[in-house]
Amino acid sequence: MKADGTIVRCSRRENAELFSLALGGYGLFGIILDVHLHIVPNERYRIEQIVVPVDQALATFEKQIKSKPDVAMVYARLRIVPDNFLKAVIINVLYRNPSPDGSLPELSEHGMVGLRRSMFRGSAGSDYGKQLRWEAETKLQPHLKNKHFLRNQLLNEGIEVFQNRAAESTDILHEYFVPREGVVSFVEELRRIIPAHQGDLLNVTVRYVDTDSDTFFRFAEKPVFALVMLFNQQTTAAGDAQMQVMTQEMIDAVLATGSRYYLPYRLHATLEQFRQAYPQADEFFELKRKYDPDELFHNQFYLKYGRLTESVDQIEE
Repeated sequence: MKADGTIVRCSRRENAELFSLALGGYGLFGIILDVHLHIVPNERYRIEQIVVPVDQALATFEKQIKSKPDVAMVYARLRIVPDNFLKAVIINVLYRNPSPDGSLPELSEHGMVGLRRSMFRGSAGSDYGKQLRWEAETKLQPHLKNKHFLRNQLLNEGIEVFQNRAAESTDILHEYFVPREGVVSFVEELRRIIPAHQGDLLNVTVRYVDTDSDTFFRFAEKPVFALVMLFNQQTTAAGDAQMQVMTQEMIDAVLATGSRYYLPYRLHATLEQFRQAYPQADEFFELKRKYDPDELFHNQFYLKYGRLTESVDQIEE
């Protein structure tokens, strides 16, 4: 539904410009009422885990993908223990492994939720907790070797394991997209920046992202590796200020690789950092005002980086 109330259908072939803008448009172009999605089949996978030093991770990652055609999914997690911080990685490789009769079991609840939650949340603010988590994850490898997992089961993880329920702190997501040639230097910068600001890093997941040719405001102009980080911070002015300074340094580090950071999280990036990461921003915001000349649809992201006139207080009034 557009700003004038009309309802249109958008796709790669129909209203293609609006389709491209609405993907990653942060609600600035209208209200999406219905979505038609192509889905992929549920499959049975066999998992293999490999623990390697970070400087061997990319070669190992690519070897698993290119040399084995039955690979369905690959992702990795970096070591967050202060001892040897970000110097080792667990690579998870999932192979297609259908059952002999082709059957798939029903989706079930994940087990040991309480134990897994205690293990994960116990790593917040605790070097010992981080060490315990890493040892548990790496020592589980032999037990997982012949286990099978459904795709739907893997992607059906609930928030109850990870959710922060503490009033005095909150969890903040970061995501940075780095070309292959920049990964090692970016991780080296993270190894310096995060401890310097006493960042409480709970997790780093690494995944491969292919080129995005559909989204106007794209973050993957070419194939990149996404580093998804979860931090715990105190819900105080000092905690937020500390997070902002650290975030801006990490954004500078990813910009130095010629790539981008993910927009929908905190608005800690400076205007200059935002413009450097997304040079198509001026055209994006011009098109926003073309489709929504009265600026009916707005949010804090638009008010900080895209609005030409009036203050936040005037908009809210």
